[in-house]
Amino acid sequence: MSVIDCESVQIEGINSFASKGMLVELLDVVIVNYNTYGDTCKCVTHLIEQGEIAPHNIHVVDNFSPDGSGLRLKNDLPIEVDVVLSQENQGFGAGVNIGARTGSAPFILVLNPDCRPEAANLHLLLEHLNLHVDVGLVGGELTNVDGSLQYSARTFYSVLDVIVRRTPLKWIFPFSLLNRSHLLMDCVRTVPFDVDWVMGTGFIVRRELFEQVGAMDEAYFLYMDDVDLCVRIHKAGYRVQIFPMVKFIHDHRRQSRWRWKWTSAQSMHFSSMKLFAKRHSLPLFRRPKIRQ
Repeated sequence: MSVIDCESVQIEGINSFASKGMLVELLDVVIVNYNTYGDTCKCVTHLIEQGEIAPHNIHVVDNFSPDGSGLRLKNDLPIEVDVVLSQENQGFGAGVNIGARTGSAPFILVLNPDCRPEAANLHLLLEHLNLHVDVGLVGGELTNVDGSLQYSARTFYSVLDVIVRRTPLKWIFPFSLLNRSHLLMDCVRTVPFDVDWVMGTGFIVRRELFEQVGAMDEAYFLYMDDVDLCVRIHKAGYRVQIFPMVKFIHDHRRQSRWRWKWTSAQSMHFSSMKLFAKRHSLPLFRRPKIRQ
């Protein structure tokens, strides 16, 4: 199957949910599309074929893509998939909020278009949330397509962390140790563990809690909105965890990584950092102790 041929989604994949124990009425999936027709098609097709998610629980929000991919998705994805065409692009968080409002399931999976579950085991995340009522948000482990880890669970930032992460210092001792601790690289990854925040590429959050803390902060256009959400979840008295046994394959094409030439993505990231510092805290050297 072509990764961009949405019309070839197999009908038998849709008709086999009853025999695969799908998570109907328990989990809504929110995917924000912006000029990512191929990735979004591949992600939705993958979810349907795995058989855990019903098509009507998949909410694709097109953030007013200038390439017309929103209308193409509306026409090409299975009719059961909920495709919402936003009339303006107010940022990633705003797109997530639109998608969340269109659903009603008690749990919400936020998933990037270029990310997909490695296996049909999303039910493990829901079972974990049901067993641990004090866990408000749980992320799956992100991997590259070659299986290597992306270390999607992090500590909160200090200014020093930001500098190290975004410059070649992260490869130089002793700053390399600081980077390693920020990425929680030495944590045992055979059991769930508490973290400060997880990347917004693939996580499940309780809908009631998501709404209680105010959903995604739409003041962030891109970047840091996932960190901000985790801060508010911690402050509401809930835990944030990573669940290493459930993996999401993330075909990552990072735009904001360090380059000698300054980019618009880097400018946007630093603008979001400034907003986060205003909203919460960004100490010079010591990481903020927000998590209980």
